[in-house]
Amino acid sequence: MDAIKDFFSNLLSRIPDILVAIIILVVAFYVAKFAKKLVVKLLKSVKAEAFLSKLGIKDTVTNSSIEFVGKLVYFVVFLLFLPGALDKLDLYSVSAPISGMVSSFLGFIPKLVAAGIIIAVGLFIANIVKDLLIPVLKAVKVDSIQEKAGIKATENTAFSSIIANVIYGIIVLVVITSALDQLDIKAISDPANDIVASIFEIIPNVLAAIVIIAAGIFIAKLVAKLLESLLAGVGADSLLEKITGCEDKKVSLSKVISAVVKYVLIIIFLVQGINVLNLPVLTSIGAAVINYLPAVLIAVIVLAIGMFAANTVEAAIVKKFPEAKVSALIAKVAIYVFVAFICLNQLGVAIAIVE
Repeated sequence: MDAIKDFFSNLLSRIPDILVAIIILVVAFYVAKFAKKLVVKLLKSVKAEAFLSKLGIKDTVTNSSIEFVGKLVYFVVFLLFLPGALDKLDLYSVSAPISGMVSSFLGFIPKLVAAGIIIAVGLFIANIVKDLLIPVLKAVKVDSIQEKAGIKATENTAFSSIIANVIYGIIVLVVITSALDQLDIKAISDPANDIVASIFEIIPNVLAAIVIIAAGIFIAKLVAKLLESLLAGVGADSLLEKITGCEDKKVSLSKVISAVVKYVLIIIFLVQGINVLNLPVLTSIGAAVINYLPAVLIAVIVLAIGMFAANTVEAAIVKKFPEAKVSALIAKVAIYVFVAFICLNQLGVAIAIVE
């Protein structure tokens, strides 16, 4: 009898707390519902559906991103009141984790807002820079480089668009990194900061490489033009007939030599530009190319001397023995074969076969 009396006594003593808990839950329900309607109405007024849809968040029932955000607000607001109701019922073991979660979430909201503001402002600035940069680059005729190189480009693949998009991407990357710093998620922000630091560290090297390569192309073209005029002036074009043994007015030796010199100079400056980037793989490839150039040039010289010698021998045999044209041709071919083996050996190609 005393146990029943104690039970009802405790129940009656807890009725005020139970009523307070119920009132808190009812208030939480209506406040959360009001907050949801207010947020949904606000998002609809600013037409945020398109932006939120891009984030891939949608309500499974209504297929609306705004409705999803509204339900999220409803849930968060309701959770704000729930620990108070649970405390009134002495359910501290349940209310404590919820209170901690809500406190963490509320502390995260200012960071989230700051990150959102940074991203919004950053994207706005990035778009302005991109829109201003494209006409400026077109005005300084950056796209003419593609035209001179014979590269057909569309509006999206033009140098002006590519450069503007690269700068846009760098700005966006910096903005996202700054936003991640605000969120204080070290596992994501630290690698992103390292990437940004690496990019800004390599940018001066890239600019220096571009300047070196551009200057090299200009110098190579200038030297080639001067060399072509000089060789043509000293009668180098007439040597082609002596070397090959046939007259071909379509081929100019001065143009061939100047073109070879031009591309050799371009390769040298290109390798030097790559070396500035401090990329070990590309540097090794560039060094290998530079080291191989002397062998190629020597092979070309040997080939020219061999062709000249073969034609001279053929002409001498035919002149002294007019009936020995077959023997003259055999001698010419033999010299060609011998010279070809020398060139292959010089280039380091098929050494086993040459030996």
